[in-house]
Amino acid sequence: MSMRLLYMEDDAAQARLVQKCLERAGYTVEVAGDGRAGLAQFAANQYDALIIDQTMPGLSGLEVIRAISEAGPLPPTIMVTGTGNEQIAIEAMKLGVSDYLVKDLEGGFVNVLPLVVGRTIEQRQTLVEKQRMERELAQAQKLKAIGQLAAGIAHEINTPTQYIGDNARFLQNAFTDIGGLLDAYDRLLHAVENGTVTDALIDEVEAKQRGADLDYLTAEIPQAIQQSLEGVEHVAGIVGAIKEYAHPASVQKQPVDLNHAVEGGITMCRNEWKDAAELVTDFDLALPPVACLSSDIHRVVVNLVVNAAHAINTAAQNEPGRKRQIVVRTRHDGPWAEIRVEDSGTGIPDDLRERIFEPFFTTKDVGQGTGQGLALTRAAVVDKHGGTIDFETVPGRGATFIVRLPIRATDAASVK
Repeated sequence: MSMRLLYMEDDAAQARLVQKCLERAGYTVEVAGDGRAGLAQFAANQYDALIIDQTMPGLSGLEVIRAISEAGPLPPTIMVTGTGNEQIAIEAMKLGVSDYLVKDLEGGFVNVLPLVVGRTIEQRQTLVEKQRMERELAQAQKLKAIGQLAAGIAHEINTPTQYIGDNARFLQNAFTDIGGLLDAYDRLLHAVENGTVTDALIDEVEAKQRGADLDYLTAEIPQAIQQSLEGVEHVAGIVGAIKEYAHPASVQKQPVDLNHAVEGGITMCRNEWKDAAELVTDFDLALPPVACLSSDIHRVVVNLVVNAAHAINTAAQNEPGRKRQIVVRTRHDGPWAEIRVEDSGTGIPDDLRERIFEPFFTTKDVGQGTGQGLALTRAAVVDKHGGTIDFETVPGRGATFIVRLPIRATDAASVK
């Protein structure tokens, strides 16, 4: 099946020439005589690539490209112009144009157009395939991370589940004792009403009351209920964090409570850091909602906190006894929201700083690290959110990773 192209050109002779040249190269070509007609045809049909002349009546090529890019993803697009205006070329490239050709008087550009169109479509296909592979790799990394965290999560859920069970059994036994006492009270009440109270009945009620130990139950039952409720909340928090972490990423960014997303990531990997260090949170409670993909932010936090815990474990082997700490902060800085993950681990040696975010680079032993955590973290922050990620470090004393996200999705380009 041949590729379908749309050529927007107000010069009818030029349009016929280009159409014939591209059809000889195996393409199916449709022509629009001006920008408005081109927009209408584009909206009604699917095209593999666009060729758009800059100088047309009504709407210019640049205006047409801007209208298409505002409505959705710009397909492979080539702009042609007879002026060679550098500023127009720059604006077109900013909007996502794949190539820019200047018409020459001899019409030589027509002969190279099939080659440029083929290269443009191939580049877009390569990009789409690369993005697909990145999504699959991110999904595989997510599943691997969940697998690695599963044992810790099971332990985190098991602990509150145990004391919920213990408290439930205590309440069950307490209810049995109280039920027996209430039954004795009921019989005593009826005896009083009927004037048939006996010493044996009074002795029985007193014995039931001593056996129930009401003072003890009065003190312990509220605590057991409170502990059980806290345990349920703890389990619910872990389950909620797992759901947010594992949920398929939304295509559209949504306003998200960044502090809540960060807290969820910390909860997810608690078993990785709880024995390694004290974790302290310092959240900016006035931070406005941040336009982002919350599942991606969960994974970013998990990767950074787990890395911090591993660095601290390594440092503890070399320098036991020193108090270790991970500090996770959020801050509001103009159009940016910041997440800072600070550790008192080994720091990053000077000779490794340039390679930290390289895919598959790891300093861990074979089988202990894939080298994908920080690479995928960078891809999520920079490529998906238009943010930045950097670090500060003192070798041997620790490192701080700094993630900056544009608060509004529309700020991603303007704040860079």
